[in-house]
Amino acid sequence: MKPIVFCGPSLRADDIASYDGFEFRPPVRQGDLYAATRDGPRAIGVIDGYFDGQPAVLHKEILWALTQGITVFGASSMGALRAAELHSFGMRGVGRIFEAFRDGELTDDDEVALIHGPPETGYIHLSEPMVNIRATLERAVAEGIIDRPTGLRLAASSKARFYPERTWPDVLTDIGDPRTEHELAAWLRTSKVDRKREDGLELLKEMDAFIRNGAAQGAPTFHFEWTENWHNASWRNEAAQQGGKATAEQDAILDELRLSGDYAQLRREALLRLLARGERAAPDRQAVKRAMGDFRSRRGLMRQADVSAWARDNGTDLAGLDRMIEDDAAIETLARDRDAELHRAILDRLREQGLYPGYRDKALARQRSPSLSVPRALLAAWFFEKRLGREVPRDIDDYAISIGLPGIDSFYDLLAREYAFTVGRSSTDHSGLTNENGLT
Repeated sequence: MKPIVFCGPSLRADDIASYDGFEFRPPVRQGDLYAATRDGPRAIGVIDGYFDGQPAVLHKEILWALTQGITVFGASSMGALRAAELHSFGMRGVGRIFEAFRDGELTDDDEVALIHGPPETGYIHLSEPMVNIRATLERAVAEGIIDRPTGLRLAASSKARFYPERTWPDVLTDIGDPRTEHELAAWLRTSKVDRKREDGLELLKEMDAFIRNGAAQGAPTFHFEWTENWHNASWRNEAAQQGGKATAEQDAILDELRLSGDYAQLRREALLRLLARGERAAPDRQAVKRAMGDFRSRRGLMRQADVSAWARDNGTDLAGLDRMIEDDAAIETLARDRDAELHRAILDRLREQGLYPGYRDKALARQRSPSLSVPRALLAAWFFEKRLGREVPRDIDDYAISIGLPGIDSFYDLLAREYAFTVGRSSTDHSGLTNENGLT
């Protein structure tokens, strides 16, 4: 996947023409960087972004991209703002505007704001960003076109204006001296400073060098907090829907499922995921962590490199894997919340499959069996390792809740009855239990 850069008025068409290895997208708005992350580029550059009248890109979108191993660069405009706020988390700021915000020399968002025309006009500038006015006036002072007090006065009067009203004609009007106004106007024709463009070009150069050198984003040094607002953000669902159109390869796989007879069953299971999303069942951080741990444990994915390889082999990426895990966690959260409501449906499913009589007969027989006093550790090893063929879970209380029991005590009571029903009482001394099932 090509590196992605969000830019608009800060760069010209000929500025980006030579970067054919990059994908350029319009100024970023809320949800756009999340969608870009799902595409799996090695790097994302943020130069321009919307904020007035449209929701701005969230800090959390950038943090999530960093946790996915994607390097995020920022410069010039919205990119400089976000990089100044997130550089300590691993976002890479570029240029003098970023440095000024990072170091506290600049603090107001309106320093980089301007109004501009639509894309078909080349994002024609209809006002002048304050950072460019400041840089230009500083150069004019340095070159002796105006004196320092005049430069400071013009910067202050420009700052006092609402950002859409900052233009060079207005700056010239503020001078008050016709001769100085004429000299500065003539100088501006060839000597204006476009600081935002300079920083944007520097970002492209740094991103290009990063890609060519094969550099990689380091592991994040922060924990990404999974919140309900993040889980339920409408643009996350929109991004999933936009990316949900099947490729030719995926269409061919679906045809194989139809031919094998498995399509209908898998569609029912997929529907469960879709319904869980519709219920807005936001899993908490621990639920997502458990789901990911279970997923990796069942597949022996011990290293992050193993996880990435699994995603690649299965035609997805880390963003797609995260979506799967979110769905699993959401289903589990919803199932736990509504466990009692599901009992009738579970029994109806048994009837539909013709399994109800068998389970009923065994349940009635177990009720007649006495419970045995067996150490819990032995019961756990017998049930999980011998019966289910898996490791004993680290959190047995959570496992008990996951199967619809109140907690660990009810779980061990159930195991004790099942053990008595299955192996019987072989001795009055159970200090070293040995039986036909090999429990010792």
